[in-house]
Amino acid sequence: MSDPAQTFLTRWYAYVESHDPALLQTIVADGATISSPAFYKPKTSKDYVIAILTTVTDGFEDFTYTKQWTDGNEIILEFESRIGATKLKGIDRITVDADGRMSHIEVLIRPLNGLIALAEHVKASLGQAAA
Repeated sequence: MSDPAQTFLTRWYAYVESHDPALLQTIVADGATISSPAFYKPKTSKDYVIAILTTVTDGFEDFTYTKQWTDGNEIILEFESRIGATKLKGIDRITVDADGRMSHIEVLIRPLNGLIALAEHVKASLGQAAA
């Protein structure tokens, strides 16, 4: 039996490297949810999660993961990046299902100007659909 977290991480790192939307479709579970400091309640929709992840990864420059922790089906990935001249640090807290697909992602960003730059990028790219 394979380790769902490791299965996910292998495919996730391949997506982060390639930005291949077809690959992202295979690693996000139906009914996936996303939590972000940019909105109060988690959003539930595979299509919404994919739209946000695609927009965010396309907007990041000099993106790199710096640390990784796993505990069963829970993964924490620490990263650094920038949007334009604004540098930011963040954490992706990901839960995967038994098939190694993302069922939930919570994103935490700091500093505040980094979060604002990311939120503005997402809003400019997705408009009202991002709200």
